[in-house]
Amino acid sequence: TSAGPALAAGLYALVPDASKSPYWRVENAPCWVMVVVWFIYLALIIRYFEEPERPDQEAKEGKTKIELSVHHDEVKGLVSERPTVNVFAQSTNADTETQPLWRNVPVMITFLIYFVLKFILESLLSSTAVLSGYYFDWNDGQSGSYLAVLGLLVLPANWVVARVAQRYDDRELIIAIEVCMLFGCLAILDYTTTYKATQYIFASCTIFVATNALEGPTMSLLSKSIPKYYRRGFWNVGLLATESGTLGRAVGDVILTMCGASGLQFILNNAFSAMSALSVVCILVTLYFYKSLSPREKDD
Repeated sequence: TSAGPALAAGLYALVPDASKSPYWRVENAPCWVMVVVWFIYLALIIRYFEEPERPDQEAKEGKTKIELSVHHDEVKGLVSERPTVNVFAQSTNADTETQPLWRNVPVMITFLIYFVLKFILESLLSSTAVLSGYYFDWNDGQSGSYLAVLGLLVLPANWVVARVAQRYDDRELIIAIEVCMLFGCLAILDYTTTYKATQYIFASCTIFVATNALEGPTMSLLSKSIPKYYRRGFWNVGLLATESGTLGRAVGDVILTMCGASGLQFILNNAFSAMSALSVVCILVTLYFYKSLSPREKDD
């Protein structure tokens, strides 16, 4: 979060604006650096990555209790007996594990929250360069430096959430952070004719910290609520959560583009008004299903 904008700001200072090269300009210099980094990363993955060994889950789940039974003194040996099980409970647990995921309220709510926070975060980061340049005449180096400093807030925010999570439930933290996120979206709006940088910096920091902090308790609740059936295989909860976040980023970019179609002066209020409304919806949905947002008591 910090390295990318910092790199862009540094390249903005190093690459001359008057460069006539179509391949190395201030606009595409970060792209070339990322190409090199990704090739190095790909080479390291091919060279050193190994699939971890997995325990034989089927063999572990298939173990049954063996009982010794001696009916007569002259009969000696081991007799494998059918284990005593509660057929109804076993059937109920199996139905719970294999039921459609959309019927699992905590899981679907966490997907919704994850979508919303990525939607708002992506819109904030993508609009920073445009809004800061339009309202405060910041150049690319200044906006990149600001984003780099903004990224440094991730670790302190998650540290505070980790400490507070020891005393409060995930759902309590989710509600509190959602309110902070809504406050940031409302605070960043332009209510006057003289929009100041202090207002934008304060509100954007609030949004950035809230969205990053919200990810912690949301993923914690998801890990405690997901059925075992959806923890393995290709179509697992990790993939679904990632795709939910990716969808949120994509929709955020689309909405941001639509808000700026009529002019740069409309991006701020139009985009963040939509985010405020979405935050309100997210809070109301979380409150409505608040009692259902509890971890599974038993992981069958």
